[in-house]
Amino acid sequence: MPTFAEKARQAQQEKRSGQGEKDPADLSGSQEPDWDNPDSWGGDGSDASDSASGNAGDSADGNDGQAPEPAAPVTRTPKAASRTARRRGRPRGPDREALTVRVLPATNRMLTVAVEETGLNPQTIVEEAMQAHFRRLKIQDPGPESASGEGAA
Repeated sequence: MPTFAEKARQAQQEKRSGQGEKDPADLSGSQEPDWDNPDSWGGDGSDASDSASGNAGDSADGNDGQAPEPAAPVTRTPKAASRTARRRGRPRGPDREALTVRVLPATNRMLTVAVEETGLNPQTIVEEAMQAHFRRLKIQDPGPESASGEGAA
């Protein structure tokens, strides 16, 4: 006797087959976009807006009956492969290291007020504050490779 989950899965598959709908989690047949060619991201090559709000009326799968273009072979260094290409008009920022910290609720509230008053983003405010603190303590950058090897997570 089939379980409830099996019955639900079967009903869902029958519903999809009747409507011609593809399972959004099914990645078979999908191709990797050509990240080095931003002109190919829009699909039709028109000067349409890249913003999400410009895509509000698009179909759910975003293909609109277009045949996917074959992806060109890409050779990159491991560091470059981890960063995706940016949209036109947005300069790439400096390479950053991921750092996770927890702050007190009062500090978080003050950071929120600082963002609202200065118009800067939290990343910029935190970096400027840390630089000021390091200057006050007379701590200098030891360079790209620390001799002690400490601090590696």
